Amino acid sequence: MNSVKLSSYCRLYAFSDYRSMKSALPYMRQVVLAKALTEVQESDARRIVMRLPGSGFQNYLRPLGGQQTKSTGIASLITALQLLYKQNGFSARYVVVERG
Repeated sequence: MNSVKLSSYCRLYAFSDYRSMKSALPYMRQVVLAKALTEVQESDARRIVMRLPGSGFQNYLRPLGGQQTKSTGIASLITALQLLYKQNGFSARYVVVERG
């Protein structure tokens, strides 16, 4: 199970189906978000992604010479999911954020 470190205290996990997400939950320390990706709201995303002072939210893809920040929390979360997709190769329909 691959994950992306969102901040010093949050990790993002992505799952392709509900069953695999539910089976992984008991093995996680403190789950702060477990939802279908389509149900994640801006307020949820703002709580878990890293905010950079005065400039917006972290762009987890870290493009060379490109935009280093995103204007919304959802856009920042999407870049983290894109990075995770590059690592594990399957689409994310459900997301879990673990604090620990």
